[in-house]
Parts: sequence; structure tokens; C-alpha cells
Amino acid sequence: MVIGTRSAIFSPLPNLGIVILDEEFDDSYKQDQPAPTYHARTVASWRAELANCPLILGSATPSAESWAEFVEYPSLSNSSTTAPTHYLSLPERIGGRQMPRVEVVDMRQELHKGNRTIFSQSLQDALLAMHGRKQQGILFIHRRGYSSFLSCRSCGYVVECPHCDVSLSYHKVGENGTEFLRCHYCGYRQLPVTRCPECNSPYFKPFGSGTQKVVEQLAKYFPQLRVLRFDSDTTRTKGAHRDLLSQFASGDADVLVGTQMLTKGLDLPQVTLVGVVAADGLLNLSDYRASERAFQILMQVVGRAGRGDEPGRSIIQSYTPEHPVIAAVQKQDYGEFMAMELAQRAALSYPPLGRLVLLRLMGADGGLVEEKAMGLGEFLADKIGDGELLGPAPAPIMRVGDRFRWQILLKFPQGTPVQFPSLEQLRAQCSFQVSLAVDIDPLSL
Repeated sequence: MVIGTRSAIFSPLPNLGIVILDEEFDDSYKQDQPAPTYHARTVASWRAELANCPLILGSATPSAESWAEFVEYPSLSNSSTTAPTHYLSLPERIGGRQMPRVEVVDMRQELHKGNRTIFSQSLQDALLAMHGRKQQGILFIHRRGYSSFLSCRSCGYVVECPHCDVSLSYHKVGENGTEFLRCHYCGYRQLPVTRCPECNSPYFKPFGSGTQKVVEQLAKYFPQLRVLRFDSDTTRTKGAHRDLLSQFASGDADVLVGTQMLTKGLDLPQVTLVGVVAADGLLNLSDYRASERAFQILMQVVGRAGRGDEPGRSIIQSYTPEHPVIAAVQKQDYGEFMAMELAQRAALSYPPLGRLVLLRLMGADGGLVEEKAMGLGEFLADKIGDGELLGPAPAPIMRVGDRFRWQILLKFPQGTPVQFPSLEQLRAQCSFQVSLAVDIDPLSL
């Protein structure tokens, strides 16, 4: 038996009897950097076929690829064998426990009522009631740090990383509130600016909320609650994950505040309340998989409540409660959501009802990278058969670590052969100063 991360699928076992991928929808099963790119789920399927053994994909929120292949569109199966496949549904919790009740709070109405805190009245009441019953709760926020960015209130200037095309996140550390700005892409760090470089104004304000701000606000409004923070900043040292979760499981804290790290795998029977502080940050990403990812994350975190004898309750705060993803999570109907999602992707030939190939060019000279990307686009124009060429265009974050990135996306409708020149021909269009990466079926653009 081998238990491991995605690379464990390559273990040279001479007598392979079964392959199991737990949480098969998780993006970490895909290696996109460095090359070669591969998805452990695809490799697992190949190995299971070669070894003639069962492959089990487990998830409470299956990936669109798996759902389409095994439930909605079984004709899409890429399997080269006639091995039978089975979809096994477990609609009930162990012991007949009820799924948590999901309440959606419109934060626009909270603002209209004069509530300017990050906690709705419903969440405030639920936290106090939870504490009175000596139970535990989880608060989820999708960002670590204190705030998303620091902005000048006079002219709107936002402090950005000098090496990446992203804003610096605002952090506060320790009891004395040491402040600093950090780039979550390249690790660059600096002290907060005191005057605006654009208008010389001294008025800067942090915008957005992160785990640190949630913890600070809990201490302000609920001093009686004992709080632990669980994110990549507090779990950098060896054993920190285990120590924090052990503290929480033993009852040393009332509330666990964290990011996506706490959405899966936590089975804590004393947790009866889950609060999603700001769901909107998951919904408006420039990615065709944004809705799927948001639904999976929200469903996973909602499922942390009510895993013991007491019923669970989840409160989702949003400024767009009418969003289809929010409505689907409230109903907790995965099948209905995925049918809607796949219909939209089919109309646009996006995976799994189409194929994508991402070509990413990267180099230190932005002008040269753009020039080579344009040349590669012209070279590919008549060499991709019935495929569609999108781009060349700058990557969504064009500069990371002082390296510029351009990309070309090739889209092939379902049933159309994926056709493009060889890697050697593609690289011949670039130069030693511009690297080229090819990602088949990319999970991130």
C-alpha cells in the first residue's frame, strides 16, 4: 500500500490491485508547473487500465469532468477498454444525521439597516447562541492576511508589487500590530507607505477582509470567544497544522477562522455553526471554472457543520445572494447545479464538452515575449484544423517575479481532433530568452 500525493501514482508497484483518489476534484491533482504537466486522475485511469484493477474516485462534489463522464454524458468516456463503470451515490450522512441548514444573508440589507460590521446580525446571534451551548464554530474567508490591498482615500492609488502585476496584501502580526505589505506571488515584502506617491496624501485605508481582520473583529465584538486562525501564514512551521487542529478538537478554542485549507477533511463533532464571511470573492473570477470551484468550496465548508449529534447550521453572507451558485448551495443539490453548469459549457465548447490547450510564453523582456507570442499566433493560425485560436493575449496576471507572461489558448469542440504542431516546431518559433510551456486541459488560465 502506498499513501501519497499526486506523484504517488507513478509508484512502481508490480502487483497493483486498486487505485483510490480521494477528493478527486481537487486542483492539486494537476501539475502545471514545472513541466511536464499531468493530471493524476488521468494517469490513474491509465494505470488502472494497464493493471486491470479498479479505480475509485471519491468526492462529495465531483469534478465536472468526472460527473460528465460517469453521469451526464457517459459516451464521453476516454477509456480505451470496455471495463464497467459505476456511479455510487451516498445521499445520506452516516448515522442518519441531517445536512446542515443553509441560510443566505443579503449584506446589502445589513448595510441598509446600519450594520457596518463584517458580521451580519444573523451570524452575530448564531455565534452567541453557539457559545452559550458550549459548541464550536468555523468562519471561512477566502483570503489570508488582514486586507486585500491598501489604497489612498484621496486619489484611489493602490500599492502594488514592484515585481508582479498585483496589489500588495496588508498584514498585521503580533500583539503590537506590526504592519507590513506582502506579495502572495513572489514573496516581496515592505513596510506600509506613509504618503501616497501620486498625490502625497497621508490617508491610506485597507480594503477587503482576510483571516487576520476576521480574528481582530471577533476579538472586538466577541471578546468572550476563544479564536484560532488556520491559514498558510499560521501553519508554515512543521507540525503546525496538527497542533492547531488538535487544540481546536480538544476544546481549547470556540471558533476556527481559516481559508480553503479548512474546507475538506475536518470531522469535528462539536462544530455546529459554519459562517462564510464573504462569499462574493469566490464568484467573480476570470475563469470559466469559477462557478464550479465556488460551488465546491462552499459545499465543502458548509458540510463541516453538524457532523456530531447536534444539528448543524451554515450562514453564507453575500452581496449577490441571487447568484446561481449561492442558490444552488442553499438547496445543496449538486446534480441540478452541474446540469446547469455543463449546459453552459456545452454552448461554448469548454471542457469537459470540449478540449483546451494552453501555450504560455514567459521571459524577462516584456517586448520580446509579446513579439514571440504574436509570431507564434500567426504560425498556428492555419495549423490547428477545426480548432479555434484565442489570443495571443497577456496572461491574467502578466508579470510575476519580473517575468512577463503571454498566452495562446487553443479550443477544440467536442469530437474534433486536437491538432497542433509538435513541441519542437512550437519552440522553434520562440528563442532561448523566451520559454514556452504547453498545458493540455489546463485547470487555470
